[in-house]
Amino acid sequence: MPVSKASNFGNPHIGLFAKASDGLVVADASCSPKFIKSLSVLGCEVAAPSFGGVGGLAGLFCALNSNGIILPSFVEKSEIASFKKLGLNAITMPGRFSATGNNIAANDFGAIANPELSAQDTKRISDCLGVEVVRRSVAGYLTPGSCLLATNKGFLAHNRAGEEELKELQSILRVGGANCTLNTGTAFVSICAVSNSHAAILGESSTGFEVGRAAGALGMG
Repeated sequence: MPVSKASNFGNPHIGLFAKASDGLVVADASCSPKFIKSLSVLGCEVAAPSFGGVGGLAGLFCALNSNGIILPSFVEKSEIASFKKLGLNAITMPGRFSATGNNIAANDFGAIANPELSAQDTKRISDCLGVEVVRRSVAGYLTPGSCLLATNKGFLAHNRAGEEELKELQSILRVGGANCTLNTGTAFVSICAVSNSHAAILGESSTGFEVGRAAGALGMG
């Protein structure tokens, strides 16, 4: 099934625990075996790295596309090297922006980053991911990664993102998308789903209407 639902030990906010590109899924080693198994529908390798020597919320602590991965400041050199061995560019962000999954949303065509990031760090992100990076808020929030889930087929945005804003996001990410909620009304969609171009896994609390709207926006309807 291109679209399915899952939880991690009963927690429907599965985007906290994993993040995917078309070539890799990054997930917590501490995730439930059932949830790890559900990630297989995404059709790519699953990596379960540590962050700073311990497990963590992988969905919050990384942002990635097919070219590279952005990691928090506290990761160890060996952890950075493990991603480079997978063929990815890998860099870290300053401590204030260590929740890179909250601060950056990206696909293989573009990226949107926290507007408070410096021009120097924005350039580093662009070089790592191989795409143009636009600094801007989404739905009034400075953390676009928390408000957006982007793939190479579509994107989901915070339900307060208006029509004009959606057009601007579409121009940056070069795919269509829609505003929506998941998990019965949660507007911060990236914490509620794990998706790439192959499939989407939504939090198990998502309603039928939310599933339908998300599937359409991600090009899987």
